[in-house]
Amino acid sequence: MKAIAAVVLGLGLFGFLELAARTQDKKEDKKEEKKTDKKVDAPILEGKYKLVSGKRNNEMLGDDAKKWDYTITSSAFALWGYPITSNTITIKNPDIKFVMGYKLDLTTTPINIDMEILEGPEGTKGAKASGIIEVKGDILKLAYSVEKDKEKEKEKEKRPKSFDGKEGNMFEFKREK
Repeated sequence: MKAIAAVVLGLGLFGFLELAARTQDKKEDKKEEKKTDKKVDAPILEGKYKLVSGKRNNEMLGDDAKKWDYTITSSAFALWGYPITSNTITIKNPDIKFVMGYKLDLTTTPINIDMEILEGPEGTKGAKASGIIEVKGDILKLAYSVEKDKEKEKEKEKRPKSFDGKEGNMFEFKREK
């Protein structure tokens, strides 16, 4: 009888130790989860870039867009170039310049970005967009959707979830050395 009690007690102790170990593992998992809730370091965006590829509503951008100059500072994107013609847009101004202020949300993956046109062709100032951004090495990916209509704020297009460019805009840039 004492032998059986010793075995049962031993099994009970073994079960208790296993339960304690599982509890400790769960605590460590929660600590790791909390670490991911913290802000990530801001990616270094500043520099001059060349457009590698881009899409607008799942349509590839023409080579005209690759001729533009793209510069990013700590608070704004600046792009300028010459007329672009595609199936969805024609810009006739011979020297076009856009400056878009931006704010990053470093608590999301991929990083959320909210932008507003600060300077641009007539009628574009104040337009807002929401998107996502990713930096890996010298490659920067940006996907965003522009508000459809300022008067109908609730009709904003959704923030993209991926960099596929099926809806909205998607750009892939390479940092110049």
